[in-house]
Parts: sequence; structure tokens; C-alpha cells
Amino acid sequence: MTEKKKPARRVGLGRAPEKRVVKKTAGSAKAQKTAARLAAVQVLYQMRLNNQEAKSAVREFIDTRIGFDLDGDLFVPADAELLEEIVMGVTKRWTDIDVIVSKALADGKKGEVETLLESILRAGTYELMAHGKVDAGIIINDYLNVTTGFYDGKEPKIVNAILDKIAKSVRD
Repeated sequence: MTEKKKPARRVGLGRAPEKRVVKKTAGSAKAQKTAARLAAVQVLYQMRLNNQEAKSAVREFIDTRIGFDLDGDLFVPADAELLEEIVMGVTKRWTDIDVIVSKALADGKKGEVETLLESILRAGTYELMAHGKVDAGIIINDYLNVTTGFYDGKEPKIVNAILDKIAKSVRD
């Protein structure tokens, strides 16, 4: 006679684990900033899909994802202040950012892009506009890393070209 195994308890993105397993301050400052950029893209994407308001989307992300074990994966916690600043900044300057991104896409003979790629370009554009003291190469590189985390095709080249073009136009 064999014993019945209990089904494994899965933790999906909709429900947080019971406790934080990684301190919010774990990881280097650079790694936390990189994680904030990834998180900002995820929050912007979530906002678009769920028609969600920025402040609640950021709060939910911070409360349920930063420092938690998500399906066995542990990530360096995002710099919550930078995460919030990027998302709120994109939200406040949405129209300006869309004009800049649309122009850069048209100049590169690219039409509309899917929501995730759009979220990457919006976050990167906001940072290039707002964080003039941070080297454009650092910002672009972090968003390229985010892009390669989601895409295997030509998308990283598109992001590199578009953000490079935007950096030249907003920082000259």
C-alpha cells in the first residue's frame, strides 16, 4: 500500500509567500538599482494589462514581491525609492515619453511595439530624461539586460538603438 502524496503548495504571482526571505537591504547598491529598473518595467506592464493605478501597483509590488521567494527564485531586492520614482515619473510624463518613443520608433522604421517592449522603452526614456547625472550607457545597459531577460530575438537591438537615439536627443 502506498501513501498518497500531498500536492505541492505553489505560490503564484497573485499571492505572496508568508514571509520575506531576503532582507530589503540585501545586495549592492548597483544591483538594487538594476533590480529597480526590472521591477519598474514589471509594474508598468502590470499597470497596462490590469488598467491599474501607479501608486497601488508600486505598493503591491513592494509588499508582495521584493525579498520574497517567487516559485523558487530569489532576486536582489529592488531599490524601492528608485522603483517608485521611475513608475511615478513615467506616469506623470506619459504623453511626453510617448511622443519621444513614437518618434524614435518611426525614425527607426519601427511601428508599434508590444506592451512589454513599450514598458521597457518608457522606463528607459524616463530615466534618460530625468537622471542626467547618471551616464546614459549605464541606463541603456540595464534596460538591455532587462530586455534580454524577456526576449531572445531582435528586441535587444531595437531597445539599444531606440534608447541610444533618445539619449542623444534628450541629453544634447
